[in-house]
Amino acid sequence: MKLWHAALIVSVIIAGILYLKREPLMLGFAASKVEKTDVAERKKLIGDAIDIRLPQAGEGPFPVVLQFHGCAGVRKPFQEQWADIANGAGYAAMIVNSTAPRGYSRVKALEVVCQGKALLGQERAGDILAAIKLAEDNPALDANHIVLAGWSHGGWSVMDYLTMDFDKRWPAGINPEDEKPTEVEGVILFYPYCGLGTRSRIHDWAQQPQTLALIAGADTVVNADECIKFFDRQKNADRPVEVTVYPETEHAFDDPFIEQEWHHWHNPEALEDAKTQYEAFLGRLNQSVGE
Repeated sequence: MKLWHAALIVSVIIAGILYLKREPLMLGFAASKVEKTDVAERKKLIGDAIDIRLPQAGEGPFPVVLQFHGCAGVRKPFQEQWADIANGAGYAAMIVNSTAPRGYSRVKALEVVCQGKALLGQERAGDILAAIKLAEDNPALDANHIVLAGWSHGGWSVMDYLTMDFDKRWPAGINPEDEKPTEVEGVILFYPYCGLGTRSRIHDWAQQPQTLALIAGADTVVNADECIKFFDRQKNADRPVEVTVYPETEHAFDDPFIEQEWHHWHNPEALEDAKTQYEAFLGRLNQSVGE
């Protein structure tokens, strides 16, 4: 075989391997660019931007829902409507703000986070880790019973977090520590991003909590089919996943407070159904806590 033939074959093989490994390589490269910090520093970064709401009835420590907003940041009335449902189900709610502590206004977050230029899911997974650690530190909260709730980018981040096997992998930018976080009991996902750049496409979830996924079937922001296929695979593997697809609904269908230019996305019927499912899901988990 001529030398150039051999070189060509080797080049083709290498190119094929790189193509097959393109997503892990891309994610690994992106992770390597995230500034390293430890868990204590990440807790300090987000700690003052967390809004904790406790149930009015009952005595703590309370099971807790950690709420993770979409790419544009916290919109208080929107997140508060879900915190109220959590409180009514006997849960505390922690509304975690990932954008304000990094100096992102809503306009800036739309420009950089929503466009995938900053704070990818595998990095924001460090905020989830830090929030769990903060819940562990709070005597009013029962960190043995944690539910993660994520909307859009927040859902992507939650899903990336669940792929973290803390014996081998920690969120991008977080230095590993000896003490691992408490495993979560439940997950609620609203129209998450499931496309290119998400760890769930190439890594199994290291944790398998009870999961409720609510998908906007006519979503023009994320590809609903990618999420539907992902959750179908989870159900086929007998993992504890419940999925509802709202066929004619858009992204952020559950936001009655959204800006006027997107208000046509809001679907009152789907919102009411989602609220019912949210409350019922937490009720089932809370019932198991008392057993």
